[in-house]
Formats: sequence, structure tokens, C-alpha cells
Amino acid sequence: MQAHDIVNGYSQEKLEYIFHHYGEIRPYRHLASAIIEARSQAPITSAKALSSIAAQVIKGGKIHPSTLMFQAIRIELNRELEEIELLLDALESSRHVGVTVALITFHSLEDRLVKNRFKKWTQKCICDSHAIRCTCSRDNDLGKIITKKPLTASKSELKRNPRSRSAKLRVFKFND
Repeated sequence: MQAHDIVNGYSQEKLEYIFHHYGEIRPYRHLASAIIEARSQAPITSAKALSSIAAQVIKGGKIHPSTLMFQAIRIELNRELEEIELLLDALESSRHVGVTVALITFHSLEDRLVKNRFKKWTQKCICDSHAIRCTCSRDNDLGKIITKKPLTASKSELKRNPRSRSAKLRVFKFND
């Protein structure tokens, strides 16, 4: 599959889903409709044409209107969130004793996945929240979070490497 297939082949509902969930674009419905309308005239064959559609629909903001749209398409195309979920599942099931895991994320969706999974791994009790009392022995934590807040690039790193501005490092240590 290619980005062309997503832009020219996905239904209105699928486009809305990826723009809303992966791009976190507020006018996601309007953007999907604009793409559907444009491709009904002729296939969208260039990033420039797609970018101009986004610029007509998405107004304001700190970043270029098409940035989040292209992010959403890239996440869908590369199945990025699914890959992170698979990695986290593999780490959880292997439970390597004493291993420290450090993950760098590059956008909020990835970071949220990692943060929430690390938090889940630190829970001692896994009983239903509606249970009257704990029956799991409160011995279910897999380890501890080393970085309560993600580590980000320093000012000097940002000067040398502007692309590091979105990188966040989170660290988790499995129990010994």
C-alpha cells in the first residue's frame, strides 16, 4: 500500500478516522469531504495538491495546515501505533528480569501509548475497580518508571538538531 492508495481509495469514514485519531485534526470531517470531492474530479497525485486541499480547510495554528494530515497518513500507512503496541506487548510478555527499557517517541499518540503502558505495568493491584476487596495479592507490578516526566532535548541539542524538538524519552525498569 502507498499513501496514494489511502488518499484516493479510502472511504469518507476511513479518512475521517485517520485524520481524527492519528492527526488529531479538528475539522477532520471537512478535510475528508474536501479530499473526496477533489478526487471525484481527478485522482490526487501529488503531495502539493493534497497540501493545498488541507490549506483550504485547516485555518490558523502554529504549524503548516498539512503537517498533521501527512502525519495521519504516515501513521496509517506504516501502522506505527500498531507496531508500538506489538513492541510493548512483547516486552510485557517476556518480562526480562532487571531489564531497563528506554523508548523515544516522536508525537503525542506514541508518547501516550508508552506512558499509559508503563503506568499499567506499575499497578500492584489488578482487581476490578468495583471489587469489594483485593483478591489478587497486590503483587502484580512489573517494575517502576524511571522517568516520571519524559526527557526532552536540551536547548543546546535543539540548536544542533532542530528535529529533536518532538522527541521524548521514557524509561522503565523491570523488577529484579
